[in-house]
Parts: sequence; structure tokens; C-alpha cells
Amino acid sequence: MHSIYKGHRRRCGISKPSLLIALLTNVAICLFLGHRCSAQSMAYTPNYPIRDSSSLVQPIEDRSVYRLANIESARHSATQFRSLARQTISPAAKLAEENARFADQWADLAEAHNHLSRVLSETNTKLNDTRQDLEDIRLKIDHYGLSPTIGLLLQQKKEQLDAWMIEDSQSLFTSEELKRARSEQLELDMIHFDGSNPITQADELLAGEPKTAERLTDNATNPSRFQRSADRHLSLNADIRQLLTQRYEWLKLLRQGYQEYQQKLGQLDTANTATRTIFSEYSRLIHQNILWIRSGEPLRFADIRQLDDGVAAVFDSQHSAILGHDLKRKWDADPVAGLRLLATILLLIIIRWRSKTWLVAIGQRKRMKDASDQARQLSACLLTVLTALTLPTIFFVTTRWLGHGLVSESILSMATAVAAAGWVSLIVEIPRQLLRNNGLIHHHVAIELPGQTRAVKFLTLIGAGLILVAYLLTRMRFVDHGVHSGSIARIGFLLAMLVVAWTFHRAFKPKGGFLEPMIATFAGAVIYRLRLIPYLIGIGFPFAMITLSALGYEFTANELIKKAIITLSSLMIAATLWPAVKIASAHIWQRLTGPKPVRQFDEYGEIKPDVQVGTLGEHFLELKHQLAFLCQCALVLLTLLCLAWLWVDVFPNVRMGNPVVWNIEDTVITSSIDVNGQPISQSVIETTPVTAMHLLLATASLFVAFQFAKLLPALFDALVLQRVSFDEAMEHMSLVIGRCLLFGIGCFVACRLVGIRWHSIQWLAVGLTIGLGFGLQDMVRNLFGGLVVLFEKPARLGDLISVGKVTGRVSMQRLRTTVISDDEGREVIIPNKNFVSEEVINWMAAGRLSQIPIEVAVTRNERPVDICRTLQELVIEQPEVLLTPAPQATLVCVGRKSQRIEVIAWIEQSKDVSRFRDSLLKTVRSFLRERNQLATEQPPQPSFDRKDQKRSNESYRDIGRPRRRSA
Repeated sequence: MHSIYKGHRRRCGISKPSLLIALLTNVAICLFLGHRCSAQSMAYTPNYPIRDSSSLVQPIEDRSVYRLANIESARHSATQFRSLARQTISPAAKLAEENARFADQWADLAEAHNHLSRVLSETNTKLNDTRQDLEDIRLKIDHYGLSPTIGLLLQQKKEQLDAWMIEDSQSLFTSEELKRARSEQLELDMIHFDGSNPITQADELLAGEPKTAERLTDNATNPSRFQRSADRHLSLNADIRQLLTQRYEWLKLLRQGYQEYQQKLGQLDTANTATRTIFSEYSRLIHQNILWIRSGEPLRFADIRQLDDGVAAVFDSQHSAILGHDLKRKWDADPVAGLRLLATILLLIIIRWRSKTWLVAIGQRKRMKDASDQARQLSACLLTVLTALTLPTIFFVTTRWLGHGLVSESILSMATAVAAAGWVSLIVEIPRQLLRNNGLIHHHVAIELPGQTRAVKFLTLIGAGLILVAYLLTRMRFVDHGVHSGSIARIGFLLAMLVVAWTFHRAFKPKGGFLEPMIATFAGAVIYRLRLIPYLIGIGFPFAMITLSALGYEFTANELIKKAIITLSSLMIAATLWPAVKIASAHIWQRLTGPKPVRQFDEYGEIKPDVQVGTLGEHFLELKHQLAFLCQCALVLLTLLCLAWLWVDVFPNVRMGNPVVWNIEDTVITSSIDVNGQPISQSVIETTPVTAMHLLLATASLFVAFQFAKLLPALFDALVLQRVSFDEAMEHMSLVIGRCLLFGIGCFVACRLVGIRWHSIQWLAVGLTIGLGFGLQDMVRNLFGGLVVLFEKPARLGDLISVGKVTGRVSMQRLRTTVISDDEGREVIIPNKNFVSEEVINWMAAGRLSQIPIEVAVTRNERPVDICRTLQELVIEQPEVLLTPAPQATLVCVGRKSQRIEVIAWIEQSKDVSRFRDSLLKTVRSFLRERNQLATEQPPQPSFDRKDQKRSNESYRDIGRPRRRSA
């Protein structure tokens, strides 16, 4: 064997380093491809174990490409590469050093792959176990109800889920790891000398080495030296080729490894998403059923004796050191999220400072001095709520940062404590900002509270103390694995509840409470007489929480307090914003339906404008009241639903009053990200229960749709017809389409709530369509004929037409029929299909109506639409003016100082047209003069001879039906 080795060296001209590189190349290829080297190709056998390719089908941990033996072999190869780099010259030394780095990189990747495989296996096992446990618990609850045994089991599962959350947060961050893997894979693709063409790349490397070329040039005069230099050059070239060939194999294995690693990351991301979903469902089920399960032992004298240890634990620096270390780790893991948190807190502090400054300035009339009282009250309501919500928002944003990402036991306890402080700050800040000096109640509400200043100071002091106590007590419940939860945490909670009861006593005391004047002013006579009831509720709730905590129901007491805080805070925010909502809605309604109000002042301040109620004003006022009533009913229903959703967990038996009627299976498309960053969609069948509450909401949606469809004509008249001219036919078609859309939306929402899907009724709809098409042919013809009449307009309102044997004037056009009034006063209803199938004669409105046109010039102080609306109301109230066709008021032109309005009215032809026109013009000018809106220079009046009368009649037909009073 030794002679073969020497002869092979001599024939090929290969030096010892070249042969060593060749041997290492064979080792790497055999090692990472899993094949035995052939004795014919290389007379070398490695001294560490190599298994054949059949062993790759065994488990990952010990039989795969990434098994421990291959990782150790890769480390050994990296060591040999570095040894070779120290023995040879450049550029072979540089290539060997880089190959050693690639070998180490593959070993690190293999270790990360194995760790990721173990994490993925544990995650899948945990997911399957949790899913099975969830199904078993649901079946037990449905079959046996909430028994004490099931309650204890759910409590243990809650602790287990919290522990799993801590463990999972310390694993790999999938997105960051995937980004890093792609970045390293991109660096591999950008390597120029990758060994794909070793001969060419070796020549390029040697050509880039000037010392080698100079050495050959210097020895050109000496043949023996030149031969030795040439041999060394050829040997170096062979070494470089072997290193490049070996690099190609390393890079190939690295690319394959990164591809598999990214696939594992994608699988882990999918498993983590499913696990979070299952954990969320499990946590929801637990919180719904363990509310009335005892979470600890009742209060004992031993807990009082352990107060010293609890107080010492509060001031123990070791807990602070652990928390500081965990916070530093969390910050180092994701500093961008930490910087985002600091920026958000700084922004919230600035918003709080500016909103509080503006609120005080508005109360002191340093801002919005010239604004109306309603505008300042609206701004004060909004700024009060904004100022009150900024401090709790800071706590909740911090809680969210602490609870996401890297989480340890100390960080999780701190997140819970900060959340408790946030809830307490929410219930304290809202009344404090309402009662502050120069605030909303002080300057914008017609009430005087005698002890307002003392109340603000008391709330400030008590609120700061309660926030600090809530943080410390919640934190101590988790310190040392909950050892002090029964001593200092519980006793501190009892004392805090006593302080809360004392605060409610001072606020709601029937005689002498500082909120008594507010209850007497805004609550009404009945509630004021029964003010003892809210007083008893206010002081009874803290004592009830004290009782629950003393009996060992600490979790129940905490959940009830959180729900009470949410309820009271929401009610106070709603009461604060309600005046702003009323002011904004009244202003919007005034801008939509009435003229722009003009502010007037006297020596006593602003004069409230008198509401001028005319024919249209009465109708708009009635419409406004109807809409307000519907909106109030909707708000009351929404409030009741929110309260029921919030408090239904407190009374588990109440859920039995909302039984499942049936279940609906929906096919949902879910999206995920593959290893290449491309979105993947897949279909998943989800089962949705339809309960009695869904049926109730479906009925409510149909009722709301029906009511809005009923009010649509009045809304259309108030919001559209006051600005755009429509003839009655187009108006009717718009109303029909609008009603169909509204009722269709209501039916769609109701069908979605009760689980009716299109794929389940499509064949029924097709059958009904075919059946109705054959059975209601005449109705369909009339509908399409109505569309032809409405769009082609063969006859307009007021036209004298003949359809078949009927002659009369068009008085009404609908989608299915047209109403014609004959000379004898009868109304003939003609199906619209006759306008398509029979001969129609239009006598071009040759009838007995006279048009009265007048023009007036008004000042430019008012909007044209407001002036036109006012003049239209005035003309409508004249006894001789016809309502059909309705009067018109149109802007003709606008000058520098005035604007010209044309008013057109219709009267019976038998009337004296000239006398009526003069009377109407005098009435209009007198009306405008009283309102200081009549311009100095008035235009000449248009003539109304026969030719002009015909032109005006045609003009009326062209512009369609003008603004009108709504039915």
C-alpha cells in the first residue's frame, strides 16, 4: 500500500499538502453525504465512524445527517483546516481558514437544527395534549356541570398554562430566527469563489497573487530554480483546486441545511400559532368556570403572624435584583420594542399635559374665548376623557410590553401588578378630572358642589395610595411562589377595601355627601328619593369583597373588582361624553336640514337664536325626535348587551338561558407564511353555535332595518331634496331602491347571525325565482315597464296624456303603476306595461295651470340653499299656491354684493295671474326686508305671456319635481 501511495504521488506530481487536502476532501464528502468512500478512488479510510445512507431513515436525534457524530466530525475537520492554514501559504491558507469557518458554521447549524427539532416535538406534543384536555373538559362540563372536582382541575390547568407561557416565551423567536437564517443563506450565495468551477477559480486566485508571479519571473534565468518554482506553483494550484472542491461540498450542505432549518421554523411557527389559539380558548373556558372556585385557604391567625416575613419580602433587594436582571434580558432580546414603549409613554405624557392645559385654559376662558358655550362644553368633555385615559393607557401599554416576548416568572408577576395599578388608576382618574378646578363640572355644568376642592385633594391622595397598594399587593401574590399571598397580600387587600368603602361613604352619603347635589340635579326625583340604594351598593360591594377574600375566594374577588371597575368607568365616560354627543348631533342636524345660525350678542352675552318653526321645520323636528328615539333605544340595547357580556361569567347558570339552537359549519380560509416568506392559504372547517341570543339579535337587526326603511322618505326629503331637485318619479325610484337596500342589509345581517348561508339556500332561491317568474309574469312586466317610464320619461308629472282610452294629467309615477287624474277628478291607476305595449299620446302639458315667476335680489350674508329653502317654505304657506307641482326657489346668478333668486309657483289658470304675482312679490320682499336680507337694487320681473308660459312649462318638465314637503 505504501508503494502504491508513493508511486501515485510520483506519477501525479502531487506534494504532501496536496495529498492531505485530497484526503480531507474525501473525508468531508463521505461524512456529509453518508456514503462510504471507494477504495479505487482514494486509498484512505477515515478514523471516525461513517454510517451508510440506509441509516438516514432512523430517528432524527441519533441517526440523521445532524447526529452528534457528524457534528463532532465537522468540528474535527475545522481543526484540520486551521492546521493546514498554518502550514501552507496564501491564497491556500486563506481558503483553508474560510473552509474551517464553513465547517464550524455547519456544526452550529446542525446543533440549532437538533434543538429546533426537540422544541417542535415538544410543541406538537403540548398542542395535542392541550387540545385533547380541552375537549375532555368541555365534555365533562356539558355532561356533569361545574362540580368542585372539575373546578379544581381547571384551577390546576390555569397554573399549568401560566407556566407554559413562561417556558414558551424563552424559546426561539421564530420570525427573528427565520430572518437570520435567510441573511446567512444570502451571504453564502454571494460568495464568489464557491468551488463551482475549481480550475478557473484557482487560476483567478493565483493570478491575483503578485508574489507568485514575481517569484517565477525572478527565477526565469536559472533553469533549476525555475523548475522548482514551477513545481511549487503547480502544487499550490492543485491545493487550491482541492480546497475549492471541498468548499463547494461544504456550501452545498450549508444551503441544504438552511433550507431544512427554515422549513422547521415554518412548522414551529404554525404549531405556535395553533398553540396560542388553543391556549386562548382554554383560558377563556377556565375564566368562565373557575370564578366561584376557592383559590386559597381562608384567613387564619397564622397569616397575621406571618406579616413580618411579608413586610421583609417587600423590602428584599434580592427580588428587585432578579426583576432587574430579567428586565435587562428582555430589553436585550428586543430593544426596538423597548424603545417603542418609551416613545409611546413619552407621547402619552405630552398628550396628557397638553390636554390638561387646554382644559384649564378653556375653563378660564383663555382659549376659545369667542366660541359658543356649547362648543366650549363639547371641547371640555372630550379633553376631560382624554386626560383621564392617558395615565391608565400608560399602565396598560407597559403591561402589554411586559407580557409579550421574553417572559419570566418575575416579569409575568410585574405585568399582572402593573395591570392592577392600571385598573385602579382608571376608576380614580375619571372622577378626579371631572371634579378638578376649572374643569368640566366647575365651569360647564350648571351645578355647584360645596366640597369640590376637598374632594379633588382627597381623590388625589387616596388614588395615588390605592395605585401603589394595588401594584405592591399584586406583586407580593407571586413573590416566592405565592408564599405571602395569604398574609401581607390578603391583609393589605382587606385594608384597601376598607378605604374604598370609606370613599364611597363620603361620596354617596344620603345627607352631606359631596355628590348629593349632582344626584338631585341629574338623577331625577325618583332616584333622588331612593338615593339610599346606591349608597348601600357603594359601601356594600367593598365589604362583600372583604368577605370573599377572607373565605379564600381571592381570584373571585379580583375578577369582580375588575368587572366593577370596567362597568363604572364605562358609565362615567358615557355620562361625560353624552353632552358632547348631543351637542355634536344637534349641530350636524342643523347644518344638514336648517339654515346656518347667526350668533348675536347683547350687553349680557350671547343671545340664543329663536327656533323658527315652519311647515318644513315642524316636519324636520318630528323626524329628529324619531331618529333620536331610535338611537337612544339602540344605545340602551347595546349597553345592556355589553353589561350582560361582561357579567355573564359571574352567574354561570345564566348561560343556560342562552341555549344553543343549532350549529353551523363554515369553511374558513386561513393564511400562513411558508419558509420562503410566501403566503399559503388552506381551508379549515369551523363550527359556530347559533344561540337564542343570536336569534334575538337577528330580530333586532330586522326591526332596525324596517324602521330606517320606514323613515327613509323623510330622511331623503330632509337631507337630499333640500339640495338637489328630483322629479317625483326619480324620487320614488330612489326611495324604492334605498328601501330595498336597507331591508336587504338587514336580512343579510340576520341571515349571518342565524347561520343561513348562500350555499345552503341557493337551490331554493333558484327554484323560487323560476316559480315566481312563471307565476308573476304581469308583475315583472309592470316592473320593467316602470323602469322604462322612469328612465325614458315618455310622460312627466303634470303632462296631459292619453293611454289607450284614458286621458288625464299625470299625478304620480311609481315603479309598478302610474296614476292619472282626469277632468272629473277621478284617479286612474294604469300598469306601466301599457306604456310599452300600447300607444301613448303626450299633449305637452296643455292644461289649466298658470306659472308665476318672480325674481328677488338678496344679500350675500346667507347661503343660497338656506335662502331658497326659506322662500320655498314662505311660498308653500300661501293659500292659492298649488302643492303639486310644488313651488321652486333657484339661484339665478351671484353678484359682488347680492345674489338673485328666482321663485316659481303654480296656480289654477282661472286666477288673476298679474294680481297674484304682485301680491306674492310684495309678500316675499316684506319677508326678506324684515330679516334684513333684501338687497337695495331689485331686478325687473320676468314677463309671463303665452310664449313665456309655454317655455316655463317646458322648463318645469326639464328640471323635474322640485323640493317638496315630505309625506
